[in-house]
Amino acid sequence: MPTGLLLLLCLTGHVLSKEPPDVDCWVIHLKHVHCSWNKHGTPDVNYTFYSWFQMGSHSKIHNCTTYVSENSMNTGCIQPYNDLLSNRFYTFNTKLSHGNKTFLKTHNLKQKVVLDAPDNLTVKNDSDFNLWFYWNQTATHCVENEVRFRVNDRKWETSMPNHDAQSYCINLPSSSSKYELQVRSKIGERCGESLNWSNWSEPAVWGSNNSTNIPPTNVYAWTPLLYVVAAVILILFVMMFLPNERLRIIPIPVVPKPSLVLFDIEDWPRFTKGLKGNLNYNEYACPVREYCHVSESDSDSSDGSNCSVTTDQTDCSVSIPANNADLSTSCSSSTSVGLLSSQEEEQVSV
Repeated sequence: MPTGLLLLLCLTGHVLSKEPPDVDCWVIHLKHVHCSWNKHGTPDVNYTFYSWFQMGSHSKIHNCTTYVSENSMNTGCIQPYNDLLSNRFYTFNTKLSHGNKTFLKTHNLKQKVVLDAPDNLTVKNDSDFNLWFYWNQTATHCVENEVRFRVNDRKWETSMPNHDAQSYCINLPSSSSKYELQVRSKIGERCGESLNWSNWSEPAVWGSNNSTNIPPTNVYAWTPLLYVVAAVILILFVMMFLPNERLRIIPIPVVPKPSLVLFDIEDWPRFTKGLKGNLNYNEYACPVREYCHVSESDSDSSDGSNCSVTTDQTDCSVSIPANNADLSTSCSSSTSVGLLSSQEEEQVSV
C-alpha cells in the first residue's frame, strides 16, 4: 500500500511538472507589452518567446528583445510596440517554444492596460484662496484620474477630476489642518476603458503638522483687520439700537436736580403776621380828605373860611382784598364821593 501511494505521487508530480505554462500579458503605460509565464512557479526550462498582433496579412512576428529572468530561468518578456493605444484593440498572439514543444495563446489587451502612477505631484496655495494640487501624467490622451485626499489623517475621500485634467482644487482650506492627497490614473471609457488603475502616486501634503509643507501664502493676512472691523460694526449697531437716554446715562452721569429750599418766613421781620404766608400782594396808597358838615346858621356867620382840613393819609395799611382791581375801585370811588360831597357843601354854604 505505501509503495502504490508513492508511485501515484511520483506520477502526479511528473504530470504537474509537464503542465504547459500559462502566459499572461499586460499593456504597460502604452509603451510595451509585458508577458509572464511563471504563474505556476518558475519553469524548468528556458522558453523562447514570440508575439504579434493579428492585423491581417500585415502581421509580423517579433522575437523577445528583453527577457525577465528568475533563478537563471526566463519567466517573462518585455516587448515594445508602436502605437499601442490603437493596436491593443487587435488580437494579440503569443508563442512559447522549447525544442519540439510549442505553446500558443491569444490575448485580448483592450481592457488590460496599466498606466504608470502620476508623478511630480505638487501643491500650491493660489491667490484665489484655494488649494491647488498639480501632477504630471505622461500618457495624457484618454486618461481618467482619481484623487483621494484626507484631512488631519482621517478617512480618505475620493473625487474624479475632469477628463484629461492634471489638477485638483480644494476650496478655502484651513491653515490649521493637514491636507494629504494622492492620484492614480487609467484609460477612460472614451478610448476603451481599462479595468485596472495605476498605483497611487506619492502623497503631497500641505498644512500643519508637517515640516516639509510649502509655506502658505498670505491667505489670512487680512484676518485680524477683518476682526477689528467686525467689532467696530457690532459696537455701532449696539449704540444705534439702544435708547438714547440710556446712552447718555452710560458715558455721563446724570447730575441730580437741586431740591427747592423753603425759607422760614417766620424769620422775615418786614412782613406782618397777617401777610405771612401770602407773598403775592400789592399795597396801594389811598389819598383821604376829611371834611365837616356846616349847618346853615353857622354858614351865615362864617367868614367864608372852609373848615375842611385836607390831610394826606399815608397809612393805608389795612387788610387788602385778594382782588387788587376791587381794591383800586373801592379807593377811587370813596375818594370821588368825598370830593362831590365837599363841593355840594360849599355851594350850599354860599
